[in-house]
Amino acid sequence: MKKIQKINSGFTLVELLVVISIIGLLSSFAVVSLNSARGKARNALRRGDMSQIRTALNLFYDDNLSFPICGSWDDGDEDFGASVEAGSTCYNTTLTAALTGGTRPFMGVMPVDPKNPSNDPSVSNIYLYRYVSDNKGSMYALVYRVEENEVLQNIRGW
Repeated sequence: MKKIQKINSGFTLVELLVVISIIGLLSSFAVVSLNSARGKARNALRRGDMSQIRTALNLFYDDNLSFPICGSWDDGDEDFGASVEAGSTCYNTTLTAALTGGTRPFMGVMPVDPKNPSNDPSVSNIYLYRYVSDNKGSMYALVYRVEENEVLQNIRGW
């Protein structure tokens, strides 16, 4: 009589655990790199927003021979006087009214920081778009923060 030999085809528990561990490790790397890509995308959006506002401000200047006047300009501050409360108030009120209102609006809607869609300092005092000008309207500063560092980003115009 011949003996029938049983052939085991399949994976052992150890092999399955090793494969699951490797897949988990690779997926965690993917999540970390995805979060980094999201931060870079938000930073690119911030820079694009500032470029649009700068263009609108230049068009406003061409029509009015001054930039919208708001805030207290201070050359000694890293934000030129666009503090969290004052700068965001100038951005939300004076600058928004100047660029989106009137008979010839220069922008349809004012952009806001992607991490603070209301541009409200009580929600986040870190990620705000801010604006300040000197008292003559001959200079302005747009201030914002990117996610990769703590240094404020400034765009000055005159």
